Amino acid sequence: MINTGIALKFIILRFVHYVYNIRVFDWRAYVGVALLGFVRSVEAVAPFNMLIYRALRFTVTIIFYLAFTFSINNCFDIKCDVYKGAKIKRNPVAAGRITFREGLILSLCIAFMGLVLSYLWFDKNCFLIYFMMLLLSGAYSAPPLRLKSVPLLDLLSHSLFFGALLYLYGLLSNGGISLQEASLATSVSLYSIILELRNHLEDYQADLNSKTRTTACYMGYSRSIRLLRSLIVVHYIFLTAISYPSGNLSSSLILASAILAASKLFNLRFNHLVRLTDLYTFVMYLLISSPMISQLLNSG
Repeated sequence: MINTGIALKFIILRFVHYVYNIRVFDWRAYVGVALLGFVRSVEAVAPFNMLIYRALRFTVTIIFYLAFTFSINNCFDIKCDVYKGAKIKRNPVAAGRITFREGLILSLCIAFMGLVLSYLWFDKNCFLIYFMMLLLSGAYSAPPLRLKSVPLLDLLSHSLFFGALLYLYGLLSNGGISLQEASLATSVSLYSIILELRNHLEDYQADLNSKTRTTACYMGYSRSIRLLRSLIVVHYIFLTAISYPSGNLSSSLILASAILAASKLFNLRFNHLVRLTDLYTFVMYLLISSPMISQLLNSG
């Protein structure tokens, strides 16, 4: 007869490993991208209780989407993650705590649940974007496409499923699209490419060891650093430009100038400049969306 205590402990431990496999602590930037889209269209919803209702539905579908994306990535990144101690701690499949089969079934069940809820709760445009995000994020990690190992396509696909499409899903789940929203979608895509290239540079040696042919591995470390610097400069310029219609041009110029001046005066290391760029991006998106946030607070 099976000991109830042992069985319960096994179930709890399995659940903990499953939670680790979806890597919740890596979601921060992408939750922000999705919420940016949702908040930008808050004026399209009049009653506050309806907004809360939509927000809860939206949050649940985003949780399922991000859980699937990181879980499926863990399943097919075993060869990469075994070469890096920090990575293997976040990948129970690579660490041998759950099997590949378990991880794959978990990922597919999560994707199915998210897809069904998106279909039931939102219109066909939202459902279509959600479906496209699932396809792209799956193709990024899983063979036969495994876009993560295709130079340039790795960055392009990431800019869509963790950039423009994620932002547009948030936008359409609560409203519509305007010219400035399209500009912000482009900005989010560019920032998503920056995030991905940074990840590739951090995993550069592990990817080389596992023969994962990312853009960084294809271009080489030095050239990839130069590309990242160029993309960051373009990101600053573009984000500053699109802040003009919202009346935040002066704030953007002051903040960007302060960051660049600090990087020169204090001779900041490149990784510090990258972190400051994250701060600049967060503050500017917050300022650009401040009218919608004010309306949300007032409606409450």
